[in-house]
Amino acid sequence: MSHDARCSNTLVFFVNGAKVEDADVDPECSLLVYLRTKLRLCGTKLGCGEGGCGACTVMLSKYNRDEDKVKHYSVNACLTPVASLHGMAVTTVEGIGSTKTGLHAVQERLAKAHGSQCGFCTPGIVMSMYTLLRNNPHPTMAQLDEYFTGNLCRCTGYRPILDGYRSLTTSAGPTTCGKANCCMLNGGGCGNMNGQVNGGTEELDGELDQPGHHLYQTNGMRPYDPSQEIIFPPELKVRNDLERESLEFKGPRVVFHRPATLEQLLHLKDLHPTAKIIGGNTEVGVEVQYKNQLYPVLINPINVAELTSIEETSTAMVFGAAVTLTALEEALRDQVTLKHESRTRVFAAIIEMLRWFAGKQIRNAAAIGGNVMTASPISDLNPLLMAAGAILTLRSKNGGERQVTLDHTFFTGYRRTIVLPQEVLININIPFTQQNEYFFGYKQARRREDDIAIVNAGCKVVFRPDSIEVLKLDLAFGGMAPTTVMALGTMKELVGRKWDASLLEDGTSQLACDLPLAFSAPGGMVEYRRALTLSFFFKFYLSVRGQLSQSLPQLVAPLTQDEQLVVTPHQYTEPASSQVFQRVSPEQSKTDPIGRPIVHTSAFKQVTGEAVYVDDIPPFANELYAAFVISSHANAKILGIDESEALKIEGVERFICARDLSEERNQRNDHEVFASKMVDCIGQIVGIVVAKDQPTAQRAARLVRIDYEDVDTPIITIQDAIEKKSWWNKWTMKTGDAEAALKVAVNTLEGETHISGQEHFYMETNAHIAIPKGEDGEMEIISTTQNPSDTQVMVAKALGVAYNKVVCRIKRLGGGFGGKETRSADVSVPLCVAASIIGRPIRMMLDRHEDMVITGGRHPFLCRWRVGFTDQGVITAADLHFYANCGNTIDLSIGVVHRSLYSTSNAYNWPNLSTTGYACKTNLPSNTAFRGFGAPQGMFCSEDIMEHVAQYLHLDPRVVRERNFYKTGDTTHFGQVIERCTLSRCWKDVLDQSDYSTLRANVQKFNSEHTYRKRGVSVVPVMFSIAFTLPWLNQAGALVLVYRDGSVLLSHGGTEMGQGLHTKMIQVASRTLDIPTELIHISETATDKVPNTSPTAASVSSDINGMAVLEACEKIKERLKPVIAKDPKAGWKSWVEEAYLQSISLSATGYYCTPGIKAYNFETHESAKFNYFSYGAAVSEVEVDCLTGDHSVLQTDIVMDVGDSLNPAIDVGQVEGAFMQGLGLFTLEELRYSPSGVLLTRGPGAYKIPGFQSIPQKLSVSLLRDAPNPRAVFSSKAVGEPPLFLAASVFFAIRNAVEAARKDHGLENIFRFDSPATAEHIRMACQDFLTEKIEPAVSKGEKPWSVTV
Repeated sequence: MSHDARCSNTLVFFVNGAKVEDADVDPECSLLVYLRTKLRLCGTKLGCGEGGCGACTVMLSKYNRDEDKVKHYSVNACLTPVASLHGMAVTTVEGIGSTKTGLHAVQERLAKAHGSQCGFCTPGIVMSMYTLLRNNPHPTMAQLDEYFTGNLCRCTGYRPILDGYRSLTTSAGPTTCGKANCCMLNGGGCGNMNGQVNGGTEELDGELDQPGHHLYQTNGMRPYDPSQEIIFPPELKVRNDLERESLEFKGPRVVFHRPATLEQLLHLKDLHPTAKIIGGNTEVGVEVQYKNQLYPVLINPINVAELTSIEETSTAMVFGAAVTLTALEEALRDQVTLKHESRTRVFAAIIEMLRWFAGKQIRNAAAIGGNVMTASPISDLNPLLMAAGAILTLRSKNGGERQVTLDHTFFTGYRRTIVLPQEVLININIPFTQQNEYFFGYKQARRREDDIAIVNAGCKVVFRPDSIEVLKLDLAFGGMAPTTVMALGTMKELVGRKWDASLLEDGTSQLACDLPLAFSAPGGMVEYRRALTLSFFFKFYLSVRGQLSQSLPQLVAPLTQDEQLVVTPHQYTEPASSQVFQRVSPEQSKTDPIGRPIVHTSAFKQVTGEAVYVDDIPPFANELYAAFVISSHANAKILGIDESEALKIEGVERFICARDLSEERNQRNDHEVFASKMVDCIGQIVGIVVAKDQPTAQRAARLVRIDYEDVDTPIITIQDAIEKKSWWNKWTMKTGDAEAALKVAVNTLEGETHISGQEHFYMETNAHIAIPKGEDGEMEIISTTQNPSDTQVMVAKALGVAYNKVVCRIKRLGGGFGGKETRSADVSVPLCVAASIIGRPIRMMLDRHEDMVITGGRHPFLCRWRVGFTDQGVITAADLHFYANCGNTIDLSIGVVHRSLYSTSNAYNWPNLSTTGYACKTNLPSNTAFRGFGAPQGMFCSEDIMEHVAQYLHLDPRVVRERNFYKTGDTTHFGQVIERCTLSRCWKDVLDQSDYSTLRANVQKFNSEHTYRKRGVSVVPVMFSIAFTLPWLNQAGALVLVYRDGSVLLSHGGTEMGQGLHTKMIQVASRTLDIPTELIHISETATDKVPNTSPTAASVSSDINGMAVLEACEKIKERLKPVIAKDPKAGWKSWVEEAYLQSISLSATGYYCTPGIKAYNFETHESAKFNYFSYGAAVSEVEVDCLTGDHSVLQTDIVMDVGDSLNPAIDVGQVEGAFMQGLGLFTLEELRYSPSGVLLTRGPGAYKIPGFQSIPQKLSVSLLRDAPNPRAVFSSKAVGEPPLFLAASVFFAIRNAVEAARKDHGLENIFRFDSPATAEHIRMACQDFLTEKIEPAVSKGEKPWSVTV
């Protein structure tokens, strides 16, 4: 804006109190990139790049001169342009505390409450909480919940985060277990089950429990002191020129303008009609990042007074278009508080909708005008504004000002409006309501909080005064067309009608005609979306009827209790929890850490942002960046690759593909490093572009042209594979004679069960740095892998060198869950090839969308089954056929299918069983290991069978399950005799803990009294076999180095990915050496320390690495015995120094191989043997909204056998984290593919994992006591995978609720109900008078938007 003398091109802002001035700002640079690359503040993480995970959360502070007040906002650094921060202050996790200067209260509490596992999400969670406290030093738990709506965590299950921060809220005090008679309410310690709840105290032999008897204690923690916070930079208060001046920043491709006046804004829009006006950049930022959009001119109007003002007129509230959603909500709340309810009904509906609109970080940045102008067909606000009759003020430089109504004519097509290119939206007028006017809004999404709508609606009705005759009706819907639409036919038809049952009947029938959807409609879920429109109208009808019954009681009867529940908005419930574990013996040494809830060794570094992940490592000299070129076709020939356009971009070094490798070196197991002649799936790696930085590499990669010739219709679904008999192999495991037993069975049933796949969604995507060492072909790879030795082997083969020339290092992983066991090598191997060819270090971190497309996930399974059983529900025979969608390579699918066969009967003794597994080859990216490794799929089928049997016999499923349990001495279907079976103990304890009988009776009573809401309850066991199914993988090594000062450096073969493995290994070494944990350090996992390591997987890492550490430490201890004997009181450090002086070796290796492991022989059916079994049980209660499919988990009780826990805090955390990941698998997470194999659900915007509000309202976890396991280190048991399946209790509780709903409508109680139990599946299973109006979606030759794979 050179026409303005006050225009500046120097950015001035503050970061952690330090002033930043930059005259060379690239408008395309986000705050996240600026912090991490220019300022080297790497605590702020990149998790998704679209503002959906919260890992990049920072605090943004602004001085409001009108109010003379500093305001603080949590924002997503990944979307915030650094150019937009002029005159503002940014605070990152590094700015509030460190391990050197001292932790802030929010950092300390999160660490000590065990709320950080992998730690990648932790800085963002810390900053969300910090921002809340800066705005409100004494928040409520509900406010805390609001601030966390934009944060995700894949590890912890959220409970320890909430518990840790509870002490900083008005709810500070003892945590109860949620039960009405909880002993904490009486001032005592929680005595539920076999231990104590965190925070409670309990007398033991007349002495108060020591701190080690609790997961954590708040006593002694730093209190929150608002007076000690970093002050807002005084310069920003004094200098008002920073706000008044206009800005212009020019980059290589984009120019950023921040006008100071409306005149300047209109002038810029006149000069640049196609310019994008951005507020928080929450929409444009995603389009640029993931939709390859380029907007050469950006205009940021946040300092234009007319666009940021909020005014009240006699008829409306007028909001400037740049007013943020947070400011909008605050202003509307003030109005609702001050004015009569009848005047603010639109405002109340908007406030309610904003509860579920994105996350807090997005609402703090996004503007109301942006919501209108992006014209999204699923906008949460546009249906409300349209139904309310909002008026928009538009202005242009030459065309002047005009006002338009936001009605059915405003949106002219997908993402198009009637607004002219030169026009600017100035403000939005939202009208007050009148006494005879009623307004409500509705939304249904996959996840309740921070999710885009499937369908939403704004509904308004105006009645003739003192009557129930409709004068005017406005019904606006999102998610039903390419634009927000109005149901014009219904609106017209119902005018003049009375608000009664006949209006409801005719209105829903007309609405079904007004809002059709084609079979192939984008977004899919055609029948469900249409059903939602009718459900919303029904809720609107009841809501209005309820209001009318109060204003016109003589004309309208009040709502019944059942109907009242239908119209009650979802209410926040403060979560309650308890964690019960076995105390250590009073005789145990105070310095012995085994069995104590030791804090994760990296927790304090993680809460301060000091923990180093791969992409946090400073750039190496001469480092380059790489980006993949991936296939866009499935099952096609590669006719040619043309990289010429990519190589023209400045900064591009080279393009590398299959032609740069010999055929032998390009081969990796059953697939290629780079696809050479064929691509089998979309997302297959074809080549790699190497450039000076990430943006350049990614832009160039998109320019590489690949010509294809499609070979045949790709095989996408399991049904496709079955039809074409596309599988690598099939395997059968059997006991008894299932076929003969089925023929004589008293009762038989058969059916089909499907369980969908699941995305790992580890918070840290694949990140690797390949460093050629310059001689002998050596290569170092710093990697996010669970499998360093496999990475070493694969890299060596691709480079054509011996294994000893490649070193793989891992500091820590930001989550893994199996996804980085083998598939990480698909990323790291091509990177190493490129580094070797170019001879320079190369870095790569996949974007979230890339990671999801390339790396695969959990295998979807289809099971076809037949079962025979007695009248008492005892299973006598079963024949099951499992079909796994393995994708385009075999990867680990053989093991996954085998594990599903081992787990077929879960905890049940089925005497005649035949189970067959098929590894189906399809044209999807290869699926791989995922927590449970096929076991959850196998167990799910067995539990579905138990449900069917119970329904057939009209028995409580609990009874059917109990009558089929394994017990000690029984033999499994794969021939292993069961020893020390604790299944019945876990089962009894969880039934007692949950008060199951009373719970079930209460559920039945609730269901008898309610039609539209139903509750369900279920109890589910788990029996999980522990060991790698390949015997040679059950080995581990360790290296212990003792230095002269007494410090110990410990190395072992496992990787730390949040599960606390390093912490447990330090505890093992501490007990064995009899030294404090503070003397022991683990630096990294590396193949040059411990060779030939097994992957960190199968839940055995603590078992096998712990035994290896134990052996190594015992060797050291044995060597020190003569030294200790000479001077037993000298102490560890003196003994070590003396040993050195006596030339006694102070280093030792340890090795362990689990004895007796044997795999099943599928040819001879010779038995298998695992090391042992883990057992557990869970009870869950849910409530389902039968009209929308929404559900809430009211209560979950878990009892888990972990043997003698090495660390109860870590083990409880693993139980809760696994449970929540299972909750996602069974109720929420749904991967959707197009019929051609395109993954449609990429990133957190489209793929939903559980959030903070997904956790059970009451969650009780108990670790079974007095259950030592002699087959693992210090009598412990595995814990990583087994608890995941306990989340199936939620699924089957939902099924129980759906069964109750179907019973009310006379439907069959035996029905198919596949996993996950999404809102769509729940609603469409609860068939009723509304779904009857929806005609089945029928193809007229077109393909569906998505298919079930």
